[in-house]
Amino acid sequence: MRLGKVRHESKYLAIEYFHTEKNWSIGWMCKHLEVARAAYYKWLHRETPEDEMENIKLAELIKEYDERFSHILGYRRMTSWINHFNQTKYSKNRVHRIMKKTGNPFRYTKKRRKNIGMPMQMKQHKIYYKEIFTQLHPIKNGLLM
Repeated sequence: MRLGKVRHESKYLAIEYFHTEKNWSIGWMCKHLEVARAAYYKWLHRETPEDEMENIKLAELIKEYDERFSHILGYRRMTSWINHFNQTKYSKNRVHRIMKKTGNPFRYTKKRRKNIGMPMQMKQHKIYYKEIFTQLHPIKNGLLM
């Protein structure tokens, strides 16, 4: 799971895996993946940034709350619950982004439109056409004749 902002992290992880498990050459893999060898070594010896550590902590919280509430929380309610119980101020966008990256299911709910009724012209047309229809097809005993 990538929660940082490193551009070629998946390539670096592949290089690291194949070097340790299969003993492949780092220089050869960097050449074929079009990654500078110095960039790989810089990534290998880097310190994890504070923001990335906080994202990892937030991802663990999201997983915990998702299991606690039986997978019913969307990102908006997840944000409000996490902020309420942990006295934090994470934004909805941040929680949404991390939920997408970790693969947690979340739901979009459509906003319900208020029923404000029809405009006056539509009502007049509806009444007019209803009168014409009943004149052409009279209704007797609930059936069209």
